[in-house]
Amino acid sequence: MTDQSQAAPKSRGRPKGTGAKRVYEGLREDILHLRLPPGANIEEAALEKRFEVSRTPVREALIRLASEGLVSLLPNRSAQVADIAISDIPQFFEALDVCQRLVLRLAAHRHSDAHLDELRALNQQFATAAKARDVVAMSELNLNFHTITARASGNKYIASLYNELLSVGLRLARSAFGAALAERDVDEGYYREVVDHHEAMIDALARRDPDASEELGQKHTDLFRRRIIRAIESDLSRDIDLTTLAG
Repeated sequence: MTDQSQAAPKSRGRPKGTGAKRVYEGLREDILHLRLPPGANIEEAALEKRFEVSRTPVREALIRLASEGLVSLLPNRSAQVADIAISDIPQFFEALDVCQRLVLRLAAHRHSDAHLDELRALNQQFATAAKARDVVAMSELNLNFHTITARASGNKYIASLYNELLSVGLRLARSAFGAALAERDVDEGYYREVVDHHEAMIDALARRDPDASEELGQKHTDLFRRRIIRAIESDLSRDIDLTTLAG
């Protein structure tokens, strides 16, 4: 009989589930920043090699990304980065408007002081990144700012929907502005308005004013919508009827 005290120690590999998490986070970042553009094929074998994992964690990550609308799983077990269709933009802004207003209204009632501290810090970092014309940092900081408001809403289901819309919005912005265009032509007026809106949101939340918070959510959606339309008009399409995007 084997002495239990002499049993071989268990393997000290990565904790279960960390492989799928690494694949998810890496692939999500690639998708959000258009290193993998809409419609691109996703090679599972390449992901297995890149992240040094088996197929199972890769599939788990793809399923999670598909649930967030970032990946399309195809019948033959292949996958693609989800497309962003021009025809879907009005529906996106309709959903964003409703969800953003609701998130801020709930957050006005339910936020904590810690949420406000995080929002103030992120908005200051965003303003600094805007002065430095760091578009990538601005994108991440803006996403993080609104993710905090989602958390402050105190409703995990609404927060999940809102975070999915925020991811679509980030990809839409990067697609419409164009990475190269954004790097050389930062719209300082627009980003100043974003900072001002964020500051006003923080103030309304701090006052626990749900009506003002909701109104600012609507104005913020309208600001983003107008910026996207201008970008498309000037850079991407002369053949699309852009009046349909105004909702």
